Amino acid sequence: MRIGLLGVFALCSVAALATAEAEPQQTIDMSRVFDSGVERHPTQISPLAPDPLPLSERRQWLVDLRWDRGDVWLLGTDRSDMPTPRETPRTMGRFALELYEGPTLVERVRFNFPLLGAEPEDAGGEQLPSLSQKLRTRVGVLFPATSRGTRLELVDRGSGTRWSLPWPPLEALGGAAGGEPSVRASAGADAGSEGGRRPPR
Repeated sequence: MRIGLLGVFALCSVAALATAEAEPQQTIDMSRVFDSGVERHPTQISPLAPDPLPLSERRQWLVDLRWDRGDVWLLGTDRSDMPTPRETPRTMGRFALELYEGPTLVERVRFNFPLLGAEPEDAGGEQLPSLSQKLRTRVGVLFPATSRGTRLELVDRGSGTRWSLPWPPLEALGGAAGGEPSVRASAGADAGSEGGRRPPR
């Protein structure tokens, strides 16, 4: 009786295998299973590194910057001592000051120039007028006076332009330690910029 049952099981297994071989083999596309019917567009991943942990420093640099009809000018820097350590706020902005130590991003401070927004996009293939080429505006940006970092950059995310700024600011600008640096217009500066130095690209 046991031999008979084993024979029946063996025949059923052979039949099941034969049926499986006869069926067409097809891979299931899981993307179709989860597709909600909404048209998908390719996603662009930002090449910018994420913000690092904010620094907390009592001493801060006040970086004086001017936007002058499409050009950026460094007018000067001043060091300020806060009553208590100030943690760098994380805000949104088209521009940013980024401090690097080798390839590592140490700190990032985002900001905007007053009255200067994002660049207008094209509409129907036509170039929209941009006020940035006529605007002159100025902003002071607080940046932590940390002992870390070897390279400071000013980044315009609207155009993808980067400028190198002196770091540490006072030493590179020739100011005395603890005092306000004296920054004069260089020989190639625009006479209408009221002094200052254009950061090298």
